[in-house]
Amino acid sequence: MRPVVACRVVEAEHPEVREFLAAQWPLADRRLFGRELDWTSRPVVVEARAGPALVGVALGEAVAGMARLHDLLVVEPRQGQGVGGRLVELFCRRAAELGAARCFLRCPDTERHRRFYERSGFALVAKLPRYYHGHDFLAYLREPLVQELGPAGPK
Repeated sequence: MRPVVACRVVEAEHPEVREFLAAQWPLADRRLFGRELDWTSRPVVVEARAGPALVGVALGEAVAGMARLHDLLVVEPRQGQGVGGRLVELFCRRAAELGAARCFLRCPDTERHRRFYERSGFALVAKLPRYYHGHDFLAYLREPLVQELGPAGPK
């Protein structure tokens, strides 16, 4: 007779959880994809500085042929000067160097965010109602990751 399975919430991840995942994911990948896959997350970090002062960052990761842009932030006095667009381009180029072919991101559902990401070559893929703190967010995708730059920006 097999023991009864008991599920419970625990306070934090412990080493046994990592060991379990390391042993079980390759088996699940082989069943689903026919082979083991590399799921190594590689950080992508881009910063903007004015002299020694940090004025903007783009942070995310490249994993399994895709990139995720988690954070893009430019200090208010530098917004509207092209810093954010340059950070996004450098983020995408670095992610491509790490093997990513596309980039996903989530952002607040505002007209300003829509214009910025669409101008940067991203396409809206989903609306996420009440995603964080009851506010609507948007999910965007850019593919291909590295795009030719023309006089008006990405093509």
